Amino acid sequence: MSGIGKTTIAKHVYNSNFRSFERSSFIENIRETANRPNGLVQIQKQLLFDILNGIEVKIHGVSEGLRKIERAISSRRVLLVLDDVDHMDQLDAVLEMKDRFYSGSKILITTRRERLLKAHQVTKVHKVGTLYYSESLELFSWHAFRQDHPLRGYMEYSENVVHYCDGLPLALKVLGSSLSGESIDVWKSALEKLKVIPNGEIMNKLRISYDSLQDDHDRELFLHIACFLIGRNKSHIVRIFDGCDFYTTVGIQNLIDRCLVTIDGCNNVQMHDMIRDMGREIVRHESEDPGKRSRLWRHKDSFEVLREKNVRNMPFMSIYVFLLVKIIHTNISVFVL
Repeated sequence: MSGIGKTTIAKHVYNSNFRSFERSSFIENIRETANRPNGLVQIQKQLLFDILNGIEVKIHGVSEGLRKIERAISSRRVLLVLDDVDHMDQLDAVLEMKDRFYSGSKILITTRRERLLKAHQVTKVHKVGTLYYSESLELFSWHAFRQDHPLRGYMEYSENVVHYCDGLPLALKVLGSSLSGESIDVWKSALEKLKVIPNGEIMNKLRISYDSLQDDHDRELFLHIACFLIGRNKSHIVRIFDGCDFYTTVGIQNLIDRCLVTIDGCNNVQMHDMIRDMGREIVRHESEDPGKRSRLWRHKDSFEVLREKNVRNMPFMSIYVFLLVKIIHTNISVFVL
C-alpha cells in the first residue's frame, strides 16, 4: 500500500547497517526510473557506481549490465536496497543471477506487489501494517505542532484527523503539515471538507497502485468494490461479476497483489478507508453531474438522479438501479447487495 512507510523503514535499516558491509547501494524510486528511456540500464549503472566506489561504468544493454553486476557482487559482501519495485523485469535487471552474490550479502526489496517476491523466491517477507492509534497521534502531532502531542484546545480535532487517517503515515504527515499553524476555525472547516472531498495529494499518491493495474476489467472491479461492496463476501462478489463477464477470482487476486483490497478471516473483501476514498474520487471526477457518473453510492445522489431521470452514463449500474427501483418505497438502504 502506498504511503504506509516502506521506504522510511528501508532507509532506517540501510543507515543502521551499511557500515557492516564492504559495499552498499540504496536505489530509490525504481518504478519511476524504470519507466524512463533506458531506465533499467540506469538502475544497473547506479548499482555499479555504488558498489565500485564511484567508478562510472559504461553499459550498452541490460544483458551487458548483468554480466558486470555479477563480477562486482561475487567477490564482496554487499548490502543492496531496491526501493519501489513494481515489475518483474526490474528485479531481473539486478537479481537474475542472485545466487552469485557473495556469502553474507543482504538484499532488501520494497514493493506494493507481494507476487513479485514470490516469483523471485524471496523467503522472508515483512508486511508493513498501519500505525496504532497512539503512534498515529504522535506522528500527526510532530507534523502539526512540532511536538509529540497536540496543543491545548486541539486534541478533539487532532483525534478526528487521526481516526480519519486510519493509521496511514502518508495521510498523517500530509494533513498534519497542511494544518500546522492554522486556527481552530480552519481545522473545523478542513475536517468538514474531508468528509466530502479527500485530500488531493494523498489521493494522487494512493492512485499509483490503481494506475498500475494491467487492464480495465481489474480497474472496473476495484471501483465497484470501492463504491458498493466493501465488507461483502468474496464468493458473493465472484458470483455477481462472473455473471457480467468479469474474471473475478483472478481480478480480486490482482487487487490483493497491489494491496488495494484484503480478505478477512470470514472471506469478506475489505479495503482501507483511504483506498476507498481514492476509488470514489476517481468516479467523482468523471463528471460534476452525478447523473453522468458511472456509479452512485450516496443515497441522496441516487434518489435525486432517479427522480430527475438523469441516468446517462451507467453501463454497469443497471443491476443497482433495478434493485433501487424494486425497493425505492421501502426505505431499505440503496445499492446494497
